[in-house]
Amino acid sequence: MDVRYDRGDDHRFVGTLCPDMKVTLERPDPDVVTAVTRSADLLREGRGLLLDLVDRAEARDAAAAWTGRVDTVTARTDRVDAGALLIRPDGCVARALPTGQDFAATTLVRALGTWFGQPA
Repeated sequence: MDVRYDRGDDHRFVGTLCPDMKVTLERPDPDVVTAVTRSADLLREGRGLLLDLVDRAEARDAAAAWTGRVDTVTARTDRVDAGALLIRPDGCVARALPTGQDFAATTLVRALGTWFGQPA
């Protein structure tokens, strides 16, 4: 659990297994009760996951072309110092978007292409 693979990114989660943490799913409909789940439950389908932790539309838009291979979930947690995590199906964090930094869509698109192939 403490192995860290060098993925060319110095964020502390990149190259490690995503910690199993409680997340509160964001729902666009205010009448829907907000659901609480665990990050591990979001990976059960065996697909990639873009876990958007600060509700960044530009991150979700950049990942839209990969919806056939990557689930995008907007959620909140107090366990992670990142704005978003791109997680491989095996639970390894492939990319982290730091909180408070300017978003670079090209970086996320490059990571999505590296780990999940080119969009169909």
